[in-house]
Amino acid sequence: MGMYSIQDYFVYILILFAIIFIFLKIFERIRLDRRFLILISPYVVMGISIRLLVDVGRIEFNQLYSVTPGVYIVTIVLGLIFISLGFLIQRLTGIDYWILPFISGSIISLFLVYQLSFYLINPGWIPYPVLLAIFITLAIYAISILFKIEIFQKTSNLGIIFAHLLDGSATSLALDNYPNFYEEHLLPSYLISLAGDNAFIMIPIKLSIILLALYFIERWYEEEKKENNRCKHNTLYTVIKLVIFIIGIGPGIRNTLLPALKL
Repeated sequence: MGMYSIQDYFVYILILFAIIFIFLKIFERIRLDRRFLILISPYVVMGISIRLLVDVGRIEFNQLYSVTPGVYIVTIVLGLIFISLGFLIQRLTGIDYWILPFISGSIISLFLVYQLSFYLINPGWIPYPVLLAIFITLAIYAISILFKIEIFQKTSNLGIIFAHLLDGSATSLALDNYPNFYEEHLLPSYLISLAGDNAFIMIPIKLSIILLALYFIERWYEEEKKENNRCKHNTLYTVIKLVIFIIGIGPGIRNTLLPALKL
């Protein structure tokens, strides 16, 4: 795959806003709780697996359904179909709505992971970016306790920090250790070249961006809680953080697994 273009980013931003809008509509009927997070987890795995199967050549490259942005659209539409069927079954039988979409998504995801397993040739690589991301996340947590910065002690925020650090760690380690890997995004590629082709620069850059984003999100939320529309803003706040987590953990897992696969 080549570099992403300016037009690609424009389309992806529009799709990102559309995804946030869809989630907001969903949560008018569905409570965003632990059951929903369990429900969507196989669809996250599904999207990552499809993208990796494209990388190894098992599935054809097609922006309509197998890579960004199409793979997001496919998994969301599929999830919505199974959620709708889940509500129908709940109405007819009383079985909780989330069980059908979770089981259906898990079956598809397990099949895709099984297909991907045939291309795994270097599993020893995988712990390195994971451990680096965990170490930096724990360091942020320890510093936040030391300086009493409560927003970076929240479990949800630590999860987001880890997700994006996993992406940064996997990208930097792969670029510095595997000559056939390259950065697909324009700005990171430019910044890496400014740093003398040292990809490690991606870790502090991604960390700075995500910490600033979380700071402003939490500050906005605390101010909005004082107003009358708390319930509405609470949903928007949660959806934004959920989307930020997904767009971090997806590329993070993909970039962690890529060097371990036969490409």
